Amino acid sequence: MRLRRQKAFLVLVLAIVACTEPSEPASISAQFILTDVDGRTLPAGSPPSVGSSGPTVISGTMSLDLAGNAVTAEDRIESDGTRVTITTHYTYIIKDGEITFSYAVPCAPNAICPPPPTGQILDNGLRVQLVFPPGYAFQVYNYRVSATL
Repeated sequence: MRLRRQKAFLVLVLAIVACTEPSEPASISAQFILTDVDGRTLPAGSPPSVGSSGPTVISGTMSLDLAGNAVTAEDRIESDGTRVTITTHYTYIIKDGEITFSYAVPCAPNAICPPPPTGQILDNGLRVQLVFPPGYAFQVYNYRVSATL
């Protein structure tokens, strides 16, 4: 039953992407669940920094909507033991299976902000991979499509 829902959802996502005008930014409405970071299943700890352990990712989600908005949420335990949820808002476009993200709120003038991730749609839309540039505690986030909307 679960596989049938995922296949139905995939057909819906592909139909939406296929019906998008080539001159317009492509967008979809989908929910994704984080499965691993940097090839490690969850919970996944980052490599320790000098003298201390790094953060541990417990879980995460990514939501994309038809208006071109994206939200990632990550539950993690920081190196001091504090549990936090990090939520980041983006805008996005999809072109040729690649996802280009921009921050929903631009970086303040003269601020040093890390670049947003890039994304790739894999397995005909069943998985998405986000790659963060160097400087982040984790670089590669793998998501699978959620059967619920």
